[in-house]
Amino acid sequence: MAQREIINRTKSQANTVWLFDFLQKYWLLIAGIIVIYPLLKKWYDKFTQDAEEKELENAEKDLRIAVSNPLTKEIELNKITPRKEVHDIAESLAVWLGTNKQTKDAPWYTWITEPFSNFENEKETIIELLKVKQATTVPLVIGCYYVITRRDLKADLKKYLSTSDLKKVPLFN
Repeated sequence: MAQREIINRTKSQANTVWLFDFLQKYWLLIAGIIVIYPLLKKWYDKFTQDAEEKELENAEKDLRIAVSNPLTKEIELNKITPRKEVHDIAESLAVWLGTNKQTKDAPWYTWITEPFSNFENEKETIIELLKVKQATTVPLVIGCYYVITRRDLKADLKKYLSTSDLKKVPLFN
């Protein structure tokens, strides 16, 4: 049996050097865990994802690509409804709420590069919401808003408008 070399250290050195000894001995294992674990997790998640989640994710990717081009965006909006006034209301809501730039897949620094996306115009938003007179039009506006921003309109209204403003538009409450 080979004897380990005995290193004489003072008490203060012994309290601090143990970490370096540990890292020197197990650096390969630690590096392996840091590199391999995320790869294994991604691989596991890929194979455990069920068909519905995969289909939803693919539809989301297709919608993101489609909305980037104005022509395909119009096609996607026409799949929901051919009524141009509903498209205009949804587009105006996205602009007045500031969510036309702060979409679900926008980069984190959008609040710096697009400063107007940080502010909402409650007055103009309410005017646009009051243009919707029938309850059957509400799901169409919500659907078109989702195509434009990939965000939920009702959640955004609750987030950006006060309760007194929401009471002015009972169809969206």
